[in-house]
Amino acid sequence: MFRRVITNSEADCKPSPSMEEILREEIARCGPLPCARFMELALYHPEHGYYERNRAAVGQRGDFYTSVSVGELFGQLLAFQFAEWLTELGTRNAERGMADAPLQVVEAGAHDGQLAEDILLWLRKRRPDLMDRVEYWILDPSERRQEWQRGRLSMFGSRVRWFANWGEVQQAGGVTGVIFANELLDAFPVHRLAWSAAEQRWFEWGVRSMGERFIWTRLPELHANVAALAQPSAALGNLDEALRESSWASLAPVLPDGFILELAPFAELWWNIAAQSLRAGKLLTFDYGHTTGEVINPTKPAGTLRAYRDHQLVDDILAAPGTQDITAHVSFAVITHAGERAGLATTELTEQSRFLTRIAQRTMQQPAAFGEWTRERGRQFQTLAHPDHLGRSFSALLQERA
Repeated sequence: MFRRVITNSEADCKPSPSMEEILREEIARCGPLPCARFMELALYHPEHGYYERNRAAVGQRGDFYTSVSVGELFGQLLAFQFAEWLTELGTRNAERGMADAPLQVVEAGAHDGQLAEDILLWLRKRRPDLMDRVEYWILDPSERRQEWQRGRLSMFGSRVRWFANWGEVQQAGGVTGVIFANELLDAFPVHRLAWSAAEQRWFEWGVRSMGERFIWTRLPELHANVAALAQPSAALGNLDEALRESSWASLAPVLPDGFILELAPFAELWWNIAAQSLRAGKLLTFDYGHTTGEVINPTKPAGTLRAYRDHQLVDDILAAPGTQDITAHVSFAVITHAGERAGLATTELTEQSRFLTRIAQRTMQQPAAFGEWTRERGRQFQTLAHPDHLGRSFSALLQERA
């Protein structure tokens, strides 16, 4: 989803090197890699990247569990909500003499297409009137993942279209409807900065090789993406309005030595371009994340970068690249500000449990429209919304352009 610098010709070189060999070769050529570059290669390399080679990464047999893994209810609830929003947009279009104007639902990062299938099946069964007017667009730069998705969604024919980047979406006229992502932003590469109390400045952790292992090493200077933080007056300027006038000098006394700050400029840029691509409608994401107060919390100095395999936290984030998921919490303050810079209004930032519960309550008031709440649906909802399951783990950020 972010700007990739790997070319297909590089991926097609024979003989094919392993992920470890690719990383070691780049380190030998360029020196230690920023954490963001290590993540980019380990997760998205066209041949050996974790998300490229592992279709079964999600679910009980994979390395992590998402709302989609719970069952079809998550997609059905989203479809019900999307239908309400799209109906409102359709009404506005009709009032402007554009009753036949198409509407779009854009899913970014659809992995194997399971969520898209759940949404489209519900729309086809429950809202055929809307289904005839809605175009389902999938944004995914990976040809391999697009192949997985095309196989699953072939029953919907030309109703589904694929785009590799936001430029293609904008060339198609932009989006009037809904753009959404589920657990996408937390997989964007992050720069890993640390505070030096002695030097009163930030430095950046990178990755180098030592024998057969990859280890953390201090980079000689900050990467250009985050170099502005080297200035003492640059005080998390885009993280939160309350911090915009402060300075690192005021934060230094409370930051412990080695305090980790993770910055995701790719995710911020991606969200800003998504917002620019939205002509009218909603921009929604579900993800792990935190507010500014949680980002700059001296009692939590270690950051949120994690690796997972077989639903277990992995001790060594840098071990076996390409075979384990690497993730970091989303800074919702950064993402919110990126959307607002593009002219969007922030509707809400809330726990997934609250967001889904409100939708579920409306479906119960409209059983003919949504269908019966079976025992299985109730079980799935408990997993999605209960605080001890996924309800509190994930947050929902909703922005809009009228």
